[in-house]
Amino acid sequence: MGAKSSAFHSDDRAAPGLRQAAEALSSRDHAGPLSICHLIASREHGGMEKHVADLSRWQARNTDARISVIAHPRYQSTLDERVQFIPLNTDRSRHHPNLIWRLANHIRAGEYQIAHGHGSKSAQLLAAVQKYTEAQQVITRHNVRHPRDKLASAFAARIAVSRSAVANSRLAWHIIPNGIDIPTYPLSPLEFDLGPAPRILAAARLVKLKGIDLLLEALTELPRVQLIVLGEGPEKANLEQQSKALDLGGRVRFVGDTDRVSAFMRAADLLVIPSRSEGAPYTLVESLLNRCPVISSRVDNAEDYIPPAYLLDSLEPSHLAERLDYALQDRERLCSDFATTFEQAASELTLDNMAQATWRIYSQLIS
Repeated sequence: MGAKSSAFHSDDRAAPGLRQAAEALSSRDHAGPLSICHLIASREHGGMEKHVADLSRWQARNTDARISVIAHPRYQSTLDERVQFIPLNTDRSRHHPNLIWRLANHIRAGEYQIAHGHGSKSAQLLAAVQKYTEAQQVITRHNVRHPRDKLASAFAARIAVSRSAVANSRLAWHIIPNGIDIPTYPLSPLEFDLGPAPRILAAARLVKLKGIDLLLEALTELPRVQLIVLGEGPEKANLEQQSKALDLGGRVRFVGDTDRVSAFMRAADLLVIPSRSEGAPYTLVESLLNRCPVISSRVDNAEDYIPPAYLLDSLEPSHLAERLDYALQDRERLCSDFATTFEQAASELTLDNMAQATWRIYSQLIS
C-alpha cells in the first residue's frame, strides 16, 4: 500500500446505490435543484480534464442538479451536452484582476451552492473569490504537490484522487480514486494485426515523462516480445527513430490515438507504465477494469493496486526487462497474481463509485 500521512484521510471508495446517491440532496432541502459549477484552469488535456468531463457528465445525467463547467473554450468539446459550459480565459495569470472579477461574476450570476475547483490554479482562483461569493468551495488534488496545505486549508471540503497524493499533507482529505466506465459487453475484434504472443501494450501521451524510450531499450533484451504503442505526442517521431536505431524491426507498432483502447487491453498480455513522473494514471484504472495485468513504476496510486512483484524499483531498462520477463514467463501465474487486484478494481474504480462519493461530500456541505 502507498505511504500514509499523519493526517486523517477518510476513505470514500464504498458507495451506495446509484439512485440513493442521486437523491442524497433532495429538493425539500433547497429552493430548487442544486446548482454546481466545476472550475478547470489548466492548459492540458490529460487525466484531470477527463476527471472533470466524466464527473460533470455523471452529475448532469444522474441527478436533478444544474451542472456547469467554467473553463477555457478549448475544453467545451469534451463536455456532455447536458453540462452548461461557461467560457473563461483561464490562461491569464491567476493574479490578473480581470480573471478574478469575471470568475466571481460567473459564480454569483449562476447562484451556485457549490464551486468545485480541480488542480492548483483552480484552487488559487477560488480562494481569491471566496469573499465575493457565497458558494461552498470544494477542491480536488490530482497530484502529489498541489494545492499545498496553506492554500488547501481554506476550503470547506478537500478531495484527493489517492492516498499518496496527500501523503505530505497534515490536513484531512476525502480519498476518492479516479473511476471510469468501460464496456461490459464483448467487444468487436480488432482490425489490426497484433502479431504473435507475448504482446505488451503502452498507452500514453508520447512525451518524455512517460518513459516509452526506456521501454524500447528494455525490449532489446526480450527478443520474442511484441510492443504496441497507443497515443500521440511530440516524442512520437523520436521514438519511431529510436525503435529503428535499436533494430527492433516489426516488433514495435505505433498505432496512434484510438477509441479502441479497451479492445487492445483485452487482447494484450500486459500493460506497461514506465513513467518517470505521473499523477494517478487513468491508464492503470482502465487496464485493471479490463482485466489486463500491469507493470508500473511507482507512480501515485500504483502501489495501492499492483502486486509488489510487478512494481518497478528503478527505471533502468535492464530492471524493466527483468520484470517483464518474469511476468511473461507464466501466464497462469500472472493471471492468478492479479485476480484479487481485478476484483478490487471492479469494486472501487468505477465512475459510479467516484461520482457517488463526491455527491455525498456535496450533501454533507449543504445539509
